[in-house]
Amino acid sequence: MKKIVALLIACIMILAACGGTSDKKETKDTSGKAEMVDFKLDNGKTIKIPKEPKRIVVMGASYVGNLLDLGVKPVGADQYAFQSDILKPKLKGVEKLNPGEIEKIIKLKPDLILTFDTDKDNSKYAKIAPTIPFTYTKHGYLDVHELLGKIVGKEKEAKVFVDQWKKETKKDGEEIKKHLGDDKTYSIFQFFQKEIYVYGDNWGRGSEIIYQAFDLNMQDKITKDVKPTGWKKVSAESLGDYAGDIVLISSDTGKISNTVTESKVWKNMNAVKNNKVVQYDAEDFWFNDPISLEHQRKVLKEALLKLEK
Repeated sequence: MKKIVALLIACIMILAACGGTSDKKETKDTSGKAEMVDFKLDNGKTIKIPKEPKRIVVMGASYVGNLLDLGVKPVGADQYAFQSDILKPKLKGVEKLNPGEIEKIIKLKPDLILTFDTDKDNSKYAKIAPTIPFTYTKHGYLDVHELLGKIVGKEKEAKVFVDQWKKETKKDGEEIKKHLGDDKTYSIFQFFQKEIYVYGDNWGRGSEIIYQAFDLNMQDKITKDVKPTGWKKVSAESLGDYAGDIVLISSDTGKISNTVTESKVWKNMNAVKNNKVVQYDAEDFWFNDPISLEHQRKVLKEALLKLEK
């Protein structure tokens, strides 16, 4: 009899233990509290962010394509991302957000917000969800992809792209140099109706591909005056000072609308006289995420290889 009682007590204790374990696990699963981790911001401050963010709002349009490439679709994204014909088809179901639409962001219930440190609404974002304000110039285009991979738990996927990109674009660059010569210098301009900008090597417009991935030569004055700051507004009169042997131009709808192309300065540039000018659509070349980069790489490589030696 004592053995039977002892056995019953043991069974009850086992059942109680199992029940207690089950309740604890359920509480953990249904608590709704995401696991948080430390993240150091570009300004040196450390904040808590979700280890596995599920509802990301991206107010820094440059990073939208990075997330999409990593298989992470944000719940909301800055309007500029939708202006890219490359990214727009992949943004179905993503809320388009204009500057200052704080209430709209609140309704999306984000658990993480990605933005630029120059955004005037960052303090408001931080009251809604953990906010990472990136300093754009602090991160190389490949480094930021790996950083974003770490943030969303896709480090391996990010590294795979970076490694493959370096390998393939190195071959592209060698092919271009063999075709046009490895001593040629390159310039990247963007023409607006009344303004002209020159770009360094990490400011979109194909700059990362031309100067970093393809490893083509930057024109000397651009190296000195533009590269340190990323970009520079120049006058039509001084455009020739920044013109390399080969000139690449991004403009709205891919057509030059600036009257500078009718000037003597433009017509006297060696690149123009030698038919060494490449034009492409500005909107598709704004960003330097993997999706945009692959499109740009194809366009630039084909255009450069079509130029006469």
